[in-house]
Amino acid sequence: MSELATREWLVAFVAGVLDVAREEVDPTASWESLGVDSATTLVLVADLSAVLGREVRPIEVLENPTIDTLVEHLGTCEVPA
Repeated sequence: MSELATREWLVAFVAGVLDVAREEVDPTASWESLGVDSATTLVLVADLSAVLGREVRPIEVLENPTIDTLVEHLGTCEVPA
């Protein structure tokens, strides 16, 4: 999945959780300010892992505090063979 597609997926996920339009989700805002709590993070990780076809760990979300930083991080990770 491209970085753009991953970013769009994450924005759509957060918009769905917040029940707001995608345009209202700032990909540079912190997960906390977006309303993403620990329970939501676990759902995000499970869903994103399925979409990407690779394990995404909760620590990856916690260490990358925005949609943009997580997308950048995921783009630098090697995809398992």
